[in-house]
Amino acid sequence: MKRLLIFLILILGAESVAFQPVSLQEYRDQPISVTIDGEVEHPGTYKLERYSTVDELLEQAGLTDEADCSAVNAETTLKDHDTLTIPPKQPEKKISINTAPLQELCCLPGIGETTAMKIISYRETNGLFSELTDLLRVPGIGPKKFEQLKDRICL
Repeated sequence: MKRLLIFLILILGAESVAFQPVSLQEYRDQPISVTIDGEVEHPGTYKLERYSTVDELLEQAGLTDEADCSAVNAETTLKDHDTLTIPPKQPEKKISINTAPLQELCCLPGIGETTAMKIISYRETNGLFSELTDLLRVPGIGPKKFEQLKDRICL
């Protein structure tokens, strides 16, 4: 009996609600609002068409020379009230020829495991490097290889 009474109440309640069909075209025509800041020329909130992509937003906002978009997927579809922050480029971390372990030295251009071991052996035998050019004393590192390394290393 309780179930029948609840069912009747639901039926009567449903009749009093005016159901209207939803127009998908109206929904698609409504713009979305997206905010962008960080390393862009024109930060702010933009009105875009639904299903716009990050790339379309970046075209409008413009990127600065310092923008790092390596983690941004330009094909991502934006949603209403999304916020996008474009970070600045991070300076490349320099590797210390005085303290770096073997694996870290191997990350340098032109330095394999053998040359990395020679760098470590040199500093263990002769002490820490006092100048970057001291690296030229390590067997296997000549002027050409040093030119490749000099901007990526520090003491």
